[in-house]
Amino acid sequence: MMKKILVAAAALGIVSDGALAGWRPLSKSETTIENIGTWTGLLITFSGLAYSTMIQDWQGDLQWGLSVGSTVATTEILKYVVREDRPNQAEDAPGFTFPSGHASFAFAGAGYWERRYGWYVGAPMYAAATFVGYSRVHANRHHWWDVVAGAGIGIGFNYLFTTRYMPSGINASVSPTDGGAMLRFNTRF
Repeated sequence: MMKKILVAAAALGIVSDGALAGWRPLSKSETTIENIGTWTGLLITFSGLAYSTMIQDWQGDLQWGLSVGSTVATTEILKYVVREDRPNQAEDAPGFTFPSGHASFAFAGAGYWERRYGWYVGAPMYAAATFVGYSRVHANRHHWWDVVAGAGIGIGFNYLFTTRYMPSGINASVSPTDGGAMLRFNTRF
């Protein structure tokens, strides 16, 4: 359990450090939207880990770590390979813009929720992650293509590492039939 807490704290440190690195004076509206976007992205992603841990979905915790860790690593590597300046670079906001770390992190969380637990929870998470991307463009921290690339990275790693959660004792299968398909559910009581 302590290892999971340390991993979560390290990820939070990486993301929050990136959130503070590009500071510049913003209007009150921009600041509010940017701050709400930053915290929303953190909540989307870390709530997935918290939920998996709460229901003792250890496989989900591992898949979350692989998806989010790969997303963060790929995003940071691409920033230093591409080295595209932020749109507000002239306003003394250091850092590179492509891809958006906030967007990739938020969409990694939303993608995890959707892939692991279904669209009924994934759809609102994607909507919230979209707001995170909007907040980055609105605050002039990113171009729209930075956000789209970040979203693709975050979602993509979930398609690679995350599988649907099936509580133990419940099995589902699909079999072809003449003129259609048969869906079977099995459980133990």
